[in-house]
Amino acid sequence: MAPAPAPLAPATAPAPEAGSPAWWQARYAERGRRRPRPGGLTLDRITAAALELADREGTDALTMRRLGDHLQVRHTSLYRHVASREELLIETVDHMLGEIRLPVLDGDWRSGLEDGAREFRRVLAAHPAVVPLLTNGQLLGPHAMRAREHALGQLLDQGWPPRAAVHVYLMVTHFVIGAAVLDAGGAARTPAQRAAMTGLFTSLSPLTHPVVHGHAELLNSLDSEEEFAFGLSTLLHGLDRLHAPGAAS
Repeated sequence: MAPAPAPLAPATAPAPEAGSPAWWQARYAERGRRRPRPGGLTLDRITAAALELADREGTDALTMRRLGDHLQVRHTSLYRHVASREELLIETVDHMLGEIRLPVLDGDWRSGLEDGAREFRRVLAAHPAVVPLLTNGQLLGPHAMRAREHALGQLLDQGWPPRAAVHVYLMVTHFVIGAAVLDAGGAARTPAQRAAMTGLFTSLSPLTHPVVHGHAELLNSLDSEEEFAFGLSTLLHGLDRLHAPGAAS
């Protein structure tokens, strides 16, 4: 008689993707259980050093071994806090967001929202190498959630209905990120680059491109800060109308 087949081992659930909601949920639970070692390496120290290294050498240089050298520790000791380079990058982005100084909407939601947007832009402008990583996934780390909680709470306190408050928060956040990504990618042109663009537009035939040819100088006279200020002002002006008494929520 043939022996009975051995029972199949239960399938192991795949590990959640780094940066996903499930991954962050597990990270939060792990942080609640972990007790730091006195004088030992911490996640905050690791991500601060990673941000410093990325600012100086770019994210391509941000490897576990290079970061270990920068911290003057064995790179294998980093794996107690981040299991991979991908996790390191995600945590570094959240560390960067911790530099944001949260504004208080003291009786004026519009000025508070503008201050918050400009503060967010200030932090992103200080770390252009890290900015492209913002689009790799949702921002769900502790510092991102701190900003989300604060902004939505302030908008609700200022009388915005919940659905509209969420729309306002996401729209302004995405506007700031989009502008920063374009700047980091080279859209914030230098004076020399703008002059070259003007030369290109001027060289186009006024028969085929009369508008571009005729406005070549103006098309390249605005810098990224002017563009951002105009866009933010336009957004806030529209939100003023939406927040007016009797407006649809």
